[in-house]
Amino acid sequence: MAIYYFTNAGEPCTPFEETGEDLMKKGLAIKATVPDGIEAWRLSYDTAAKAVVVYADGQDEAGALTQQQTDVAAQKVTDDAKDIADREA
Repeated sequence: MAIYYFTNAGEPCTPFEETGEDLMKKGLAIKATVPDGIEAWRLSYDTAAKAVVVYADGQDEAGALTQQQTDVAAQKVTDDAKDIADREA
């Protein structure tokens, strides 16, 4: 397990202790333990649940990238359908 610092909005901020601790003292960061070997883009912090969220948890980096492509494509289909419905209304 590793330590990571997140912004108060839950976005990954820094894995560096000196910078992270400084941000925490200013009230701008949250310190959390994260699994080893997970890229920062896959991490977020759920401030309500006070827990780290790993995108595509249980998958390796390649699997997470594939999942991201699938999610982006699905979101595009949803957005396109909403645009069409808005124009017809």
